[in-house]
Amino acid sequence: MTTSWGRILLIYGIGVLAAGQLGIVPPLVPALQRDLGLSLPNAGMIVSIVTLIGAMLGLLAGNWSERIGHGHALRIGLLIMASAAAICAAGDDAAMLLGARGLAGIGYLLVVVASPSLMAVISEPRHPPFTLSLWGTFAPAGIALSGIAAASLVGRAGWRMVFAVDGVVLVLAFVIAIVAVPDIRAVRQAGPGVAARCWLRPALPLSIAFFCFALVFLALAGLLPAYLVAHRGLAAEEAGHLVAIATAFGIAGSLLAGWMMRRGVAPGRLTAAGLMASTVVAAFAFSMAAPVPLAIAGFTLSFALGGLVPAATFASVPRLAADASAIGPINGLLAQAGSLGSLAGPPLLALWVGWAGWSLAPVVLLAIAAIGAASALAIAPPRS
Repeated sequence: MTTSWGRILLIYGIGVLAAGQLGIVPPLVPALQRDLGLSLPNAGMIVSIVTLIGAMLGLLAGNWSERIGHGHALRIGLLIMASAAAICAAGDDAAMLLGARGLAGIGYLLVVVASPSLMAVISEPRHPPFTLSLWGTFAPAGIALSGIAAASLVGRAGWRMVFAVDGVVLVLAFVIAIVAVPDIRAVRQAGPGVAARCWLRPALPLSIAFFCFALVFLALAGLLPAYLVAHRGLAAEEAGHLVAIATAFGIAGSLLAGWMMRRGVAPGRLTAAGLMASTVVAAFAFSMAAPVPLAIAGFTLSFALGGLVPAATFASVPRLAADASAIGPINGLLAQAGSLGSLAGPPLLALWVGWAGWSLAPVVLLAIAAIGAASALAIAPPRS
């Protein structure tokens, strides 16, 4: 089998478009509050419910995608997200937007579970480390691009037009996916009980490591602007802009991970190293003795090193899967673990900082990173 790079890039682009559903709403919050009278908690829930759906249904979505075929699941996900965008464009109250965003969360989950499964199956055996390290960049790329696009359009055309354009793009992606995305469903090589035991045991340490990564990464990304404003004297807009740029460096880290894995670095070791190195660098960046430019550079390096983790995590999936039918469920488990970590990270760090202060913020982050690194090192090597 020859790797179809055109299909790989198309599926990656669809994943970026799905991740855009996470980044499209934050720039619209002021306009939504003004036009619909949304409270800040309601606006926050409209932003985060997409991740909440993943935290609840990730494993179920992975199993369902494998059962019906990953290409079919991806197309259904695109259609659901397009429908949700249309409802948002017509929305006139918080309940309608919240329901539509929950619907978008289901579509997002189907796409992000099916896409890496497809990329792994249609790649030559030597290419998954690269293709899945590329996949590890889909979330920061999608969030950044959608945020920039939404912020640029909302001032000129309004928030309803932003959702309308989003819906049109999703429909176009759905039409292209009908023609170009293969409908692949793996054939089970064992009974359901045997298959479950084969993939669940090695996948649990991987999912714990990914949960810890998502918790640390999102805790930093979510609360770092507040730290820079309160303790480093930056303006709120400047702090948000700098953190957005810093988190984008995670893309470079994921691409570097693909290069390293092609040269023989084990994904489990790369996950552990990325988790610990990124958190240690962040801990030094929190030092009040460091000048502000040096601290910003430290946080940027931290996010770049953290980018090693998702690339190595997704590259581990085909190695851990007992057969191709386990790839979808493992990706679903990772989606659920990552979503849970994303939800837990910001409030956990906020509670810790409220009790212990920002000077001790690295303590809890380092403890969680150490748990994740130990779990990554405990991942069983693939059987020859």
